[in-house]
Amino acid sequence: MTKVSKVEEIRMTMDMVQAEEAMKLRDSVIKLFKNKEYKKVFEEGYFKAEAMRLPLALVDDEMQDDVEQRIIKEKIAAIGHLHVYLNSVISLGNQVQASLEAEEKERVDAAKRVEYDEISGDPYEVEEG
Repeated sequence: MTKVSKVEEIRMTMDMVQAEEAMKLRDSVIKLFKNKEYKKVFEEGYFKAEAMRLPLALVDDEMQDDVEQRIIKEKIAAIGHLHVYLNSVISLGNQVQASLEAEEKERVDAAKRVEYDEISGDPYEVEEG
């Protein structure tokens, strides 16, 4: 997929309000990642400690009941889902921003035309409108 078609695709599926919301949400997640409480609770507690504990619980002799096994597997999946969600928010925000910047550049470039100096023949840009 070319950059132009990607810009067009994002432009068609997201209006400006949605684009701004995606970038603001991305910025919020980035800010959250920098927060020391987030790091303690989620990075250290949930994404590391809990992610290491759950597979051990999965093979624990006392946790072999079908219901317990299902719950543990769902908790393991939940860790992955949250991690993927947070990273996809950042990725979408970055894609939207890059697309809007490319679209603006195309708009500015389309408003320019090249003319040539009658004496030297050198090209120069002329703003349209």
